[in-house]
Amino acid sequence: MSCRLPLSKLHISKKLQWARNHMSYGDKWMAVLFSDEEKCNLDGPDGNIKYWHDLRKEPRSFFSRQSGGGSVKVWAAFNFNGQVGLALLDGRQNSPKYIETLENQLRHLQKT
Repeated sequence: MSCRLPLSKLHISKKLQWARNHMSYGDKWMAVLFSDEEKCNLDGPDGNIKYWHDLRKEPRSFFSRQSGGGSVKVWAAFNFNGQVGLALLDGRQNSPKYIETLENQLRHLQKT
């Protein structure tokens, strides 16, 4: 779960226009792949930690493990037919590593 800034009216308008322009994309959507990566920290997000709590109840205490508690990075993708790949990532995803992830995860699509 990522924190995202709210979209401005301009962003919303541009996203809506893009969607309208591509509604008739037809069978071309079968060649499109959507992918994303996410880093999940064991002890919560990086940086400032805020949480919502019911003011009628006592605040909860959160403790961090020494050295941050670790994290896991996950990559996932889907296309017109559904989920294509899911991978645990090791280290930073620079260009060569991202290409390697794509090659490893999308290999089975070439056989179809």
